[in-house]
Amino acid sequence: MQIFRHCDIEKDFKDLKRFSAPKESLESWERLFCLKGIKETPGIDMFSGFGNEKIYKGRIVPLKENIGKSNGYRVVFKMLTETECEILVFSRHGIYKSEQELINIIKNRLKV
Repeated sequence: MQIFRHCDIEKDFKDLKRFSAPKESLESWERLFCLKGIKETPGIDMFSGFGNEKIYKGRIVPLKENIGKSNGYRVVFKMLTETECEILVFSRHGIYKSEQELINIIKNRLKV
């Protein structure tokens, strides 16, 4: 599996600067995803509302924090091919004000 990051992911990391290890948490998830793939990686669901686009959302357990995955990070990614994906958004619940704001961010990054 080959993973690409959208160029705006760096903005997402700036929004997460008060948390202890967002980059390391994402890198850890990327390694797991590369090994297991979309079907065997836990916490991945289809993100509806994007037409024919194969958009998925996943949960990432935060490293160096004493909380569970429900309070962890969110990753939204698009499957480009069966072996390639692009991470569109990396965030945390509460950073964006509503689910609609997250959808708007995704659509903007997809240029939809």
